[in-house]
Amino acid sequence: MPSNKRRGFEFLIECYPNLDWTDGTTRGSRRYRLSIMNSSKPITPPAVQRYWNAVSNILRIESQEIAGLVNHIGTRGTADENSIIKVLDKVLPPSTRVSNGEVIDSDGRISAQMDALVLSNTSHPVLFGQTADELIFPVESVLLAIEVKGNLSKADVQKDIVEKVRKHYNLNSSHELRPVFAVFAHEATSHPRTVAKWFHDLPEDARPEFFLVNDSALFGIHNSNSTDGYQIVMPFAPKAGENEAMELAQLGGFEAQFWRPMNLPTGQQVRVDHGAGMLLFIKAVLDVLSERGFADAAWLERYLDKVSTKRIRYVKDNEPVMELQ
Repeated sequence: MPSNKRRGFEFLIECYPNLDWTDGTTRGSRRYRLSIMNSSKPITPPAVQRYWNAVSNILRIESQEIAGLVNHIGTRGTADENSIIKVLDKVLPPSTRVSNGEVIDSDGRISAQMDALVLSNTSHPVLFGQTADELIFPVESVLLAIEVKGNLSKADVQKDIVEKVRKHYNLNSSHELRPVFAVFAHEATSHPRTVAKWFHDLPEDARPEFFLVNDSALFGIHNSNSTDGYQIVMPFAPKAGENEAMELAQLGGFEAQFWRPMNLPTGQQVRVDHGAGMLLFIKAVLDVLSERGFADAAWLERYLDKVSTKRIRYVKDNEPVMELQ
C-alpha cells in the first residue's frame, strides 16, 4: 500500500567529554544517533471540509446517543429524521422548504410516508395547508424525497426502499422532471463493501438517485452510463504521517471510530473523511434543485475542488479500488 512515511537522514555522533588533549586518549566516550526528517507542514483541510466534518460528527453522535437512550423505534426514527431535516433546512435556499409527509398526484395515487421532502417554496400554492399540520403534498410541489434510516439493513434496501422507490416513481406529475428519491442513513448494519453490494444489486426500476451512509461516508449516485448502475465511493483522508491504509490490529482507542474497512471487516482500514461524504450528499441535493431552477449550485464547485479526493471506489463484482487523485 502507498505510504505517507517521511524520509530523511540519520547521523551517528560520537562525543568525548573526557578527551585528554595532551596524549589524545579518551575516557567515557558517548554516541548519539541524530535523525533529521523532512518536516513539511501538514496540509490543513479547507474550511468547508472541516465544517462539514463537524456537522457529520454531530449527526453521528446525536443518532448514537438517541439510540442508546430511547427504546421506542418510532421515537428514535423521528429523532433521526428531524436531525437531517434541520441540516437541510439551514443549507437550502429560501426558494425551498423542508417537511415530511405523503405525496399525492391528481389521479389519487399516494406515495409512502416520506421522512424528508424538499418542496417548492415560491411557485406552488399550499394546496393542503389549512390544517394544523401539513401532511399531504402535490407531486408537482415536491423536488426531492429522502428516506432516512437510523441503521440501514439489507432488508431496508432490498425490500422497504425498493417498494417506496417504485411507489414514488409511479406518481403522475404534470412536470417534465419528477421529484427525485434519495436515501440518508446514519449508519448501517454491515461494512461498506457489503452495503455497496446491496445497492448494486437493486433492480433498475427501484434505485434511489443517490444515497449516503454517514457513519462510513459511503456515497453512491445513480449512473445510467455504468453497467453497475451506481458510482459508489468512500472518501478517506489520512492525517500527516499516517499510511493510506492500516491493519485493524494497529488501531485502538478513540481514533479507531474514524476508520472503516476497505474490503473485509478484519482487513485494511482507512480513515474515513466524513466531511467529504456530507459534501457529496449536499452537492447532489443542490444539483437536483439547480436542475429545476431552485438553486444555483455552480459556484459550489470552487469549494469542492479544494476537498480531498482520496477515495475507495466500489465496483460491482470486483475488488475495491483505492484512488489517490
